[in-house]
Amino acid sequence: MSNMKKIIIAGPCAAESSSQIRQSIKEAKKRPVDFLRVSLWKPRTKPGFDGMGEDGIELLIEAAKEGISPSTEVIIPTHAEKVIKAVLEADNKTKVLVWIGARNQNHYIQQEIARVVAGEKRAFLMVKNQPWSSREHWEGIIEHVLHGGVSREQLILCHRGFAPTGDNPNDYRNVPDFIMAAEIKKTYGLPMIFDPSHTGGTREKVVQITNEANAHGFDGLIIEVHPDPDLALTDAKQQLNWSQFDTLLNLL
Repeated sequence: MSNMKKIIIAGPCAAESSSQIRQSIKEAKKRPVDFLRVSLWKPRTKPGFDGMGEDGIELLIEAAKEGISPSTEVIIPTHAEKVIKAVLEADNKTKVLVWIGARNQNHYIQQEIARVVAGEKRAFLMVKNQPWSSREHWEGIIEHVLHGGVSREQLILCHRGFAPTGDNPNDYRNVPDFIMAAEIKKTYGLPMIFDPSHTGGTREKVVQITNEANAHGFDGLIIEVHPDPDLALTDAKQQLNWSQFDTLLNLL
């Protein structure tokens, strides 16, 4: 990665409890974290814990009042509306980030979420690539949200790898395409961050793949960090604790 200031998004895969997020706020305040990950809605392959939902918005407000800018994945435009309104009204300095996840591939929804973010100077939108490898489709997501009205200054791209379909010698959860990511970053002139958690899939591989990504000019990381990863309700194997996160930051 280059020497420019990196965008760092860190925190639990999912908000699970008030105590978990309060501990995460406390830890984030000690570190150069731009946005605390406080995901309230979790798409799931099969039924299970899918987040705290609207009940967790109070935790985003709590983070904002502590001077920590919160972030969360949103599934539908209403989620984005409620989160952005609540956070920006809670504090007049903190920012808020919402993102469209890899599974959210309805272009009407993508455009509507972008419209919600547009015009709010302290609100930002991140978009992840789709699960399957296709440059055309990835570019389409970017163009849909730009068509929705979000400004380039509000938009962050994120590479979280593609679902394995062939060679995967490192047995990663999702296989990165660093060349495609670099080309798309250059084409659109937008910041591109990397998700080592969803590409690596285990704590050890999160560190390994971050080392690989360092040479490819990413503008930051979004990484899952949990106060006690072994007790996490989602993605327990790939979440770091805060001490491990510190070690990872040193790689940058």
